[in-house]
Amino acid sequence: MSSKGSRAMTTRLTTLKTAAGSSSRGARRPLFLLVGLSLLLMLPTATLAQRKTLRVSYPAPATVYLPLWIASEVGLFSKHGLDVELVHVGSSPIAMAAYLAGEIDILGGGGSAGPNAYLRGQRDLVFFGAMNNKFVFSIYAHPSVSTMAGVRGKRVGVTRFGGTMDFATRHFLRLNGFDPGREVTMVQVGRVQDILSGLIAGSVDVGTMAFPYDIKAKESGFRELADLSQSGARYASSSFLAKRQFLAQNKSRAEGFVRAIIEAMQFIRVRRDDGIKILARYTRMSDMKVLAQTYDYHSRVIWPRVPEILPEDLKLVLEELAEVNPKAREIDPAELIYGSVVKDVVASGFVERLYAR
Repeated sequence: MSSKGSRAMTTRLTTLKTAAGSSSRGARRPLFLLVGLSLLLMLPTATLAQRKTLRVSYPAPATVYLPLWIASEVGLFSKHGLDVELVHVGSSPIAMAAYLAGEIDILGGGGSAGPNAYLRGQRDLVFFGAMNNKFVFSIYAHPSVSTMAGVRGKRVGVTRFGGTMDFATRHFLRLNGFDPGREVTMVQVGRVQDILSGLIAGSVDVGTMAFPYDIKAKESGFRELADLSQSGARYASSSFLAKRQFLAQNKSRAEGFVRAIIEAMQFIRVRRDDGIKILARYTRMSDMKVLAQTYDYHSRVIWPRVPEILPEDLKLVLEELAEVNPKAREIDPAELIYGSVVKDVVASGFVERLYAR
């Protein structure tokens, strides 16, 4: 694909994302989404046989997607025989519309996309890998709260009710013997940085934080009560999805994609300085101390050597979705997974050879 064509495709998605975002204010939202989807469906879309570029979306410039960026920046996709175009699509409905229109081959994002599509009858969309199966949140509190037991009766800030942070917080509170609806006051704050502001202002006593604001919370003197990545909960939050038919018909390309991601994860562990530079470029963060801490934490705790996804990684995803759509409880997680791509790459000895260097 020419660079001109790449820019045109990216511009279409960005324009639709903006329209969908503005439509959230007022009753025009369904109309904007319908128009956006209609425009995508009317666009002339090349079949996979006609184009060789693999289009991969990701939802946010979040640290967890660094392996994707590294694979692109240092030529790992090319090394494994792929021409990959990364597309930032900040809205899940627009990303799904692009996928349905054939504009996206691989969807990167949270674990709810697959089950939601399944419930709408899109049974061909499956998970085939994941870069993270943990909650990447920490719970911080005023210094006077020294243990989780001290959270009882306190105001707990989250970004928005019904979101992944809210679900993760309530799940962890239940694991610690709390009834989140009765023994604490859950407060919907807005953005993650607003939770930190709430802690500073005293409008909340406890807050669930994400990078880089957990680092800033610690620097501001607040106490970390729990790192949810260490809670033992498995939750597919940064996954790769594609059509089952695509994966079956493009086995070598799918395996090449997985090899590039695995090699990017190894790059992260052995090329720290270069990795931090790429992280800074994509996240647009300039605080080198925060960048280094974020990078090191994800390298040590979050990114696995092998981006596999297992049925147990989807159980909490389905539990979260069932709070809105009870039919999610009827889904067998194994039906949503196409595991042979990663398994075949591992069976080939690729990972062992890579780390034996």
